[in-house]
Amino acid sequence: MTSPNDPSFGSSSRRPTSFDEWLQAAKEQATFFTGLKLDVGLPRWQLADVLPVLPFIGAGIGLAAGLVFAIVRGIAGPGWLAAVLAVGAAVLITRALHEDGLADTADGLGPHALEPARRLEIMRDSRNGTFGVLALALSVLIKVACLAQFGGATGLVVLISAHAVSRAVLAYPLLAYSPVHTDGLGAQAGKPTDNDVWLTIALGAVLAFLLLLGKGFFVALLTPLIAIGAGICAARWIAKRLGGYTGDTLGAVQQKAEIAFLVVAALLIGR
Repeated sequence: MTSPNDPSFGSSSRRPTSFDEWLQAAKEQATFFTGLKLDVGLPRWQLADVLPVLPFIGAGIGLAAGLVFAIVRGIAGPGWLAAVLAVGAAVLITRALHEDGLADTADGLGPHALEPARRLEIMRDSRNGTFGVLALALSVLIKVACLAQFGGATGLVVLISAHAVSRAVLAYPLLAYSPVHTDGLGAQAGKPTDNDVWLTIALGAVLAFLLLLGKGFFVALLTPLIAIGAGICAARWIAKRLGGYTGDTLGAVQQKAEIAFLVVAALLIGR
């Protein structure tokens, strides 16, 4: 798969300027963030130049996972089975891109009293350690436990919203911090503008608000705000210990925001 964050592209245009170009940019990022084989040709834009597409890519991933959940629940499937299949569907669609980042970040930040350089060295090791395995296991268990209580329609809107908001939050660390490495995916993402970052986060929040409004105004407002806050806090905590962000830590931020969204939704929303 060709990465849209390859440093060899992006010099022809700072950002898309027409609908067709934004559509092309969305295809490029969807090709990178999912396993879809879209015909995008030679990538033209860095991630930082097309951040507003992220909530919509997340919503698409959530829609696919949500449909799996709703179909299984609709045929009288138990909630836990629908939840496991929905979480598995999202993992397959994204090729576990963010889960891999979560595991690597947990391995690097889990041990005590290590220098940032040693933590980064651990994170670059392809083998998963104790902290990474535990982080993945707890992540999946929490997601399944949260989704299992929902009916089909509720699970669908919650999954779309959670994936949209958690992808939107990825914009924050790109603005607030610098990449730790000069040769990783984090560095290749580029530096966004303030307006693009907050527009991206706002798009994710508004989309989630509209989808959850049927569950109550308080729920629709509070759930995305807490998820965004959790993602921002995670990005700050990570940057304080590493001196910035990496591609792996961006994945960890996404997972943190997604989990926070699902937990709050599970606590505030009935079937």
